[in-house]
Amino acid sequence: METVANLSRTGLSALPPELLARTDLETLILYHNHITDLPAEVGKLHRLRKLDLAGNSLTGLPAEIGELKLLRELDLGGNLLTTLPPQIGELPGLQLLDLRDNQLTMLPTSLAPLLAKGQLTVRLDGNPLDEALAQTLGRGTRALGAYLQSLEDGVPQFEAKILLVGEGNVGKTSLVGALNNEQFVKGRPTTHGIEIRELRLPHPWKDEVLTLRTWDFGGQEIYRVTHQFFFSRRAVYLLVWHPREGQEQGEVEGWLRRIRLRVGADARVVVVATHGDERRPELDYPRLRDAFPAMLAGQHTVDSETANGIPALRQAIAAEAARLPQMGQLTSRRWADARDAILTRAAAEPQIPFDDFAAICRQHRVRDEEIHHLAELLHDLGQVIYYGDDDGLRDIVILNPEWLTKAISHVLEDQSVRHGNGILDHRELRRIWRRRDDGLSYDRTHHPFFLRLMEKFDVSYRLEDGERSLIAQLVPFERPVLPWGASTPVPDGLRVLRLTCELDESAPPGLVAWLTVRHHDASTGRHWRRGVFLRHPIDAYRSEALVELHTDQTLTVEVRAPSPDLFFNVLRDSLERLLTTRWPGLAFRLFVPCPTGDADGVGCAGRFPLDGLIKFRERSAAPAPVREATAVRAGEPERDPMQRLSLPCLTCQHDHDVTGLLTGFVPPTLLGDELNRLERRMGTLTREVGQIGGHLADAASFAADSAHHLRQVVKAVGTEVTDCPRLFTVTTLPPTGWRWFWFTRRPIRITLWCEHPGQWHTWDGASYQLDQPRQWLRASAPYLNLMFKTLRLVHPVATSIAAFVAPDLSGVQRELNLMKALIDTLPTAVVDDAAPVGTDARHTLSPAEGAALRSFRVLLSQLDPAQTFGGLSRVFTPAGEFLWVCPRHRPLHDPGLPVLP
Repeated sequence: METVANLSRTGLSALPPELLARTDLETLILYHNHITDLPAEVGKLHRLRKLDLAGNSLTGLPAEIGELKLLRELDLGGNLLTTLPPQIGELPGLQLLDLRDNQLTMLPTSLAPLLAKGQLTVRLDGNPLDEALAQTLGRGTRALGAYLQSLEDGVPQFEAKILLVGEGNVGKTSLVGALNNEQFVKGRPTTHGIEIRELRLPHPWKDEVLTLRTWDFGGQEIYRVTHQFFFSRRAVYLLVWHPREGQEQGEVEGWLRRIRLRVGADARVVVVATHGDERRPELDYPRLRDAFPAMLAGQHTVDSETANGIPALRQAIAAEAARLPQMGQLTSRRWADARDAILTRAAAEPQIPFDDFAAICRQHRVRDEEIHHLAELLHDLGQVIYYGDDDGLRDIVILNPEWLTKAISHVLEDQSVRHGNGILDHRELRRIWRRRDDGLSYDRTHHPFFLRLMEKFDVSYRLEDGERSLIAQLVPFERPVLPWGASTPVPDGLRVLRLTCELDESAPPGLVAWLTVRHHDASTGRHWRRGVFLRHPIDAYRSEALVELHTDQTLTVEVRAPSPDLFFNVLRDSLERLLTTRWPGLAFRLFVPCPTGDADGVGCAGRFPLDGLIKFRERSAAPAPVREATAVRAGEPERDPMQRLSLPCLTCQHDHDVTGLLTGFVPPTLLGDELNRLERRMGTLTREVGQIGGHLADAASFAADSAHHLRQVVKAVGTEVTDCPRLFTVTTLPPTGWRWFWFTRRPIRITLWCEHPGQWHTWDGASYQLDQPRQWLRASAPYLNLMFKTLRLVHPVATSIAAFVAPDLSGVQRELNLMKALIDTLPTAVVDDAAPVGTDARHTLSPAEGAALRSFRVLLSQLDPAQTFGGLSRVFTPAGEFLWVCPRHRPLHDPGLPVLP
């Protein structure tokens, strides 16, 4: 029996001596206390396997933490940690390290071996991380391990990007020349695209030299959609304007808004007026400072021809660059040398084959296992363009972004594409991308790469004939005739979910276009500049959606289906991800419209804030240990969890069921509760109609509900594991020798599943044998049970309404039957161990399920050290999820390079 000490929420400020004497403890829970110091004596708790210190006030950890050799889970979330001791990497069995909501900027390099093996899950949300670390974190634990390992020979770097933005013909390129002490050139041609140069300035406070790369952006409007991909958070912006044109013509405020949208309100912007000897600038700087208080870093007036004001501007740039958080950060000397050697080739070669990239890396002693990670990091930092996870693009590294942005701009400016309402005939690409006078070569061999990169940038997608593409930014302004609109009555058998997104300022350019491209698999061919009408690609779900920008600041989403939850959540997640990642400085709020309508079909104008509804339901549905701090302590009566929750609309005064308003939003319950509901529903449908396919509306609703649940499972496990497949079945192999008498001592076969939505199936190429499974089965039982209950929902849907096509449906059923027989042999207490020891609303998986999933991940890394997974590969969905799919389904996510005429 596990020895547990649970002292959560007890007001402790220090660990009691008698607790530190409990050397038999295996689980110690101390979250939400007032502990400021962890004594060295904690290292004597040698049997400890789980230590929960979340929600305290720890500022450091003792070196003795490394003596807890059996520790598997360490939760330090919600403390005040700024560093971790290197001894934390000496925990050989550590599988979960929760560091959310601290003050960490870096991790100790001693964690690299655990991460490189794929054993350790690290959670770091809510920390002011070093930019390179933050970017690498999104690539998975092995990439993070490789990055930390590279820092063993790290040296301080003093580098930054200086981005020059502003309207065309204001003197940005001349300003770069003046900063570099170059002779002034009259009649310099206007910049089209991006020009990147190097500027070296002395550090204002240290005996160091700042290496600054100036990015001179062309000001033409046609480039703005693509240029914003290269805007960086940790950079200095020079907003350049011409006093002769005036503040309004110079679009000073407009450019400040664009920077804030793309980067956030903490961007640092120096406003620079050029041609200062010709005209005194008139700029209402105080008003701008009030509107953008955290962004403005001063104003300067210069004249590039006479160099007046240039020395002062150099000093200001150096001072702002020196304050950037990445200044002085450690970078592998080998990685930095390889990067510099690669980037020096950009002027002569806009792109190089990946083999050449790898050869340069090897020349600078970058190890083979690090090369892909370095390429991906340089991509994330905006220094190269490289998509190593794309079948068609992994063999090319783009060194000069101007090469790409100019190629895209030629398509966007082409009159035949504009007159064709955004339809690009691939036969026209030879004409569009012929050799130009801009000095860049557009060889025909590059055309497939350009087109595929346009798809990766959400600029276009291929139409079904494969011979044309749609450029979503150039579709017609006119709204087409739609099957239904917001005021169209809803037919019987369908439900409706609606969402309103209110933006704090006008929608950024490309919002609807990018949503249109990202969901091209649901296209109905009905799209216009301010909206798109979609249909879920799986017809059996009978789900349709209308996404429309009604005003410059109001976007609505409406989904109609027998069960709209699935499609609605995909669209909502996609919208939120697009807004928060592409325009982090754009504030927005989500509302659920009041569903009340009068006899004439006119809807109530009332609405409910989405976050308020979710918090209300979570508080009301939470178990007593959570609610006691709010409702009970406030003197409110305990709420029956089965009681109907309702809220009145303040406009029409009608009461509305909160769960009904929120159907399709994040549920407050564990996944197991939803599984039980779906199992009951499946049994009811089977009894009532003989088979699920016997009634179309019920069948479609159940199919969508099951798919929605599986998506929730994949999202939940994605918070724990992203770098290996997560869906699998486990079956026993025929007994041999003495193993026959104990079922769980037989060898077992683990078979991974393809996670393609709506078409989940076993993948026989990814099967593994485990000869001594008993201990692992017991440790993994809660997650095995979750997998079985989830995956068995797939089979009846598939056989009745063909919601997906598996290679062998009967084989799938056999796998599930054998898995059920195996689970039945495990002790019930182990299988059903899904209740959390404490309550943590941040997890959708129960703690037992999460621990079991991490145990599976460790096992899989041992069974498949090369991480080939039988050909399953990871893809990224528009809604921001990682999926592992088979070679047959990968082309639906990654179509590869197009074949051009």
